Amino acid sequence: MGSGAAGGGDGGAPRGRTTFATAGGSARLVLGRRRAGWPGPTPPEQVLALADAMPKRYRVLVLLGAAAGLRQGEAFGLALDRIDSELGMITVNQQVVVIDRRPVLASPKTSASVRDVPMPVFLSDAIDEHAQALQLDADAVLCRTPRGGLLRRDYYNKRIWKPAIKAVGLPEDTTFHDLRHTFASTALAGGVPISEVSRWLGHKSITTTVDLYGHLVPEAGGRARDALDKAFGLALGVPSKCPDEEG
Repeated sequence: MGSGAAGGGDGGAPRGRTTFATAGGSARLVLGRRRAGWPGPTPPEQVLALADAMPKRYRVLVLLGAAAGLRQGEAFGLALDRIDSELGMITVNQQVVVIDRRPVLASPKTSASVRDVPMPVFLSDAIDEHAQALQLDADAVLCRTPRGGLLRRDYYNKRIWKPAIKAVGLPEDTTFHDLRHTFASTALAGGVPISEVSRWLGHKSITTTVDLYGHLVPEAGGRARDALDKAFGLALGVPSKCPDEEG
């Protein structure tokens, strides 16, 4: 097995177009205007198009942000031995930081950032494909430069990220952090409790999560009313009027 330094270069690396092909067939996608204070989640089709616009060795980073909610430094520092394919979980306990102008692996800044995150099957498959293509060792960091170095945020953002978002027509102020919004909004739309989403995002306080995403779960009030009507209706002898019991 190689050390992870194999693979194509940044500018001239082959860029596969089959793994994340979208149904629309258009390479240029446009994100709708974003509300003030809320960048808006990047739709799955655009996430996949963005991944395809990356040099192949960096595509999985986009999926780690959008499908697992990792921060940029956490995605840069993720190693294969932190991934449990059988349980479908990713352990986040290291990140890449710059010290004395050199990127190094370090622990997250807060205890809340050390966490286990659920890994969807398509992300697990993408990681396996990535590891096999680069012949990574079992404990190798997933994404390194062609020379085997750890990624620097300034290098990645300028040389990899900016050209890719331009290629797919995303706003020029789109950041890697916006991918976390896709993860959070998708999980919440699927009915995942916001407390779980908060933990998976590594937020120190659930207040942060509620401030960012509370507006995405307005149906919670309706569910609470239905539950209370049902519970107290039994005690009051009043027939339940919950929508899910009508018919």
